[in-house]
Amino acid sequence: MIEISQNQNLITELVAIKVINLIKRFGSLVAVNDVSFEINQGEIVGILGPNGAGKTTTIRLLTGVFQLENNAKIEIFGDDITHNPTKYKKNFGIVPEISNAFSDYSVWQNLMFSGGIYGISKDEIEKRSKKLLTQFNLIDKMYFKTKTLSKGLKQRLNLCLALLHDPPILILDEPTSGLDPISVNLMRNRILKLKEEGKTILITTHDMREAQNMCDRILIMNKGKIIADESPDTLREQFKSTSTILFKIDGVISSEQERILSKIVKLVKDKNGYYVFSSTNALRDISNLFQTSKENDIKISDLKIKETSLEEVFIHLIKDDLTSEEGMAK
Repeated sequence: MIEISQNQNLITELVAIKVINLIKRFGSLVAVNDVSFEINQGEIVGILGPNGAGKTTTIRLLTGVFQLENNAKIEIFGDDITHNPTKYKKNFGIVPEISNAFSDYSVWQNLMFSGGIYGISKDEIEKRSKKLLTQFNLIDKMYFKTKTLSKGLKQRLNLCLALLHDPPILILDEPTSGLDPISVNLMRNRILKLKEEGKTILITTHDMREAQNMCDRILIMNKGKIIADESPDTLREQFKSTSTILFKIDGVISSEQERILSKIVKLVKDKNGYYVFSSTNALRDISNLFQTSKENDIKISDLKIKETSLEEVFIHLIKDDLTSEEGMAK
């Protein structure tokens, strides 16, 4: 959502979530260490990080599961909820890491119960439930007990429960983890549709491709801290100085030809038969490759330059962070 200031005629983005100095300790372990960030309305923001980075703990602080410590502060649409997080729970639709649906209830019973908690009228619950079940291809399962559903169907139900009270903010903890491809595709498409409808969405994920294709911004966490906060394209652009070049050779080359090529590139084959090497100067190295190949009667049949992936950026940043910590410890 965009707001226009009448006084200054300036266009500003509405901040949906603002967290300042989040800290959470478990004994001597600092699980979340002075974390601050903002999320604008209508953004999809992904939190990435290795296991134990503090992703889920950050979400539990944000949603009031854990109490805030020290001078931590949370604002939702400009309102300070630091001392009264439960008052604002209607703003959140939460899909937790572990399902919160009752296993002995049917899909329909879970929806009716959840709607009642939020004070929605019975007629309205039924209307919204049927719409959501249709959107998530669950309408034929509405009277099935939850415990009989596959993991993919349970996760669809979890998202229905999170959306039933029509919250402006969705918080999704590993929403597609372990799901079948059909459920993954349905969930991702629906999440993108919710963004189009103006929902603000915070996702934790280990799936780099999911983050790269869906998120407007990425927060990378390591050891309780945010070490990067950028769009996927910006993160990839920052590490574009190193390219991955792939090429195939037509026919079989002799040991002498292989020895000559090895002087300019490290010959490593991937599972698809491409030779792969990294380059900090792609134009120079490709030119050398073709010149050497021409001089030695080696035919290059295919050549590709692979873009830097978000996964490569993630690994690089985590390694850099660990190296930096080790350097400070010395």
